[in-house]
Amino acid sequence: MPANLSFFAETKIPHQRNYGGVVFPAVLSPEAVQSRNPSVLTVAVKEQKPWLDSLLHTHGAILFRGFDSLATASDFNDVVEAFGYEELPYVGGAAPRTNVVGRVFTANESPPDQKIPFHHEMAQVSFLLL
Repeated sequence: MPANLSFFAETKIPHQRNYGGVVFPAVLSPEAVQSRNPSVLTVAVKEQKPWLDSLLHTHGAILFRGFDSLATASDFNDVVEAFGYEELPYVGGAAPRTNVVGRVFTANESPPDQKIPFHHEMAQVSFLLL
């Protein structure tokens, strides 16, 4: 990470995998005691987006851990939108979901006795990513 990007710390968690020398997923935690203001993380994502994009490209996924200032779905949505990625509409999925706010949806509102068959989330993508 460049020296001026000090908001995030790369950390490790149990069960991370190493594929050809690349750790999956990358894990980021706050570098220091974090402000209770959720907008601090939103600003950090915007300011450090090129580095976050390169980390995502290299590792395939980023797991954010320990950002306790995100207390609401609206806080989480603000961070998601800070990345500036095009929205992937949820179309054709079998699970009943409700839009909570912005890009935040419930995971599944099926009754607990209903089984969810094995599936792959990329089945929702209408184009091939290469």
